[in-house]
Amino acid sequence: MQGGIHLLSGLLLASFSKRKEFKLGAVLGAILPDIDILITAFAYLAIGEAAASFHRSLTHSLLFLFIVPGIVVSLNYIPFIKKRYDYDFLGLGIGLFIGFATHILFDMLYLTGVVLLWPFYNELLGFPIVPFESFDTSIAIDTLKLKLIQTTDFYTDIAFFFIPMILLAYKKDLHKKIRLPALIFVILDFIVVTVFIGLAFNTSITYEDHVIFLYYAGTFFLLFSVIAPLLFRNIIREFKFEPWQIVVILALLAFSQLMVFV
Repeated sequence: MQGGIHLLSGLLLASFSKRKEFKLGAVLGAILPDIDILITAFAYLAIGEAAASFHRSLTHSLLFLFIVPGIVVSLNYIPFIKKRYDYDFLGLGIGLFIGFATHILFDMLYLTGVVLLWPFYNELLGFPIVPFESFDTSIAIDTLKLKLIQTTDFYTDIAFFFIPMILLAYKKDLHKKIRLPALIFVILDFIVVTVFIGLAFNTSITYEDHVIFLYYAGTFFLLFSVIAPLLFRNIIREFKFEPWQIVVILALLAFSQLMVFV
């Protein structure tokens, strides 16, 4: 699923709880599994196309789903840590678990599925609404659709997360040190992604090359998206959608995803 939708799903989850660290964990957990894209990008330099198998494996597996939140939750019950740090590790861990689970579920619906049983079973598992195999990269229109799907991924981060967070940061007078850098980031991200939108229509560039160049250029933007929940943590700890907003967002998301694959 597209990164911005993962982040938005975390914000939706956060709206159903008053527990501040749960909110933060839900949003962070909703995007954190995609940190494997960063690993994949650098591994590609060393081992080439074989690096592609890293994505949607470890960080999208049941192993990751249970171990990472489990470690965080366990901190709540270690006497030394509990005495020294007055922090809701339990809420954070539960939020991470639900955020991870939502991320994995969405990716099981999106294009290829995930390596859910890594490292015991290294095959992609899922039930994609529109499987990747339904696109034929030897056909120009299918190649264009795939390029646009991958490229517009970066737009969703801007529209569904960064712009709302920056506006709220100014409105609530929070995160003064990162408001301007975040705004500059959004502008640069938009410019770079728009360039790649234009390149998508260049038929001499294959889908594989387009994706490789896109993710090398977008590695910095993706990294910023992964750590963004921590940067905007004070806003997220208080975040809440109104019920009517949730209904509208869900309807718009369903419509946008339908349009992506048409």
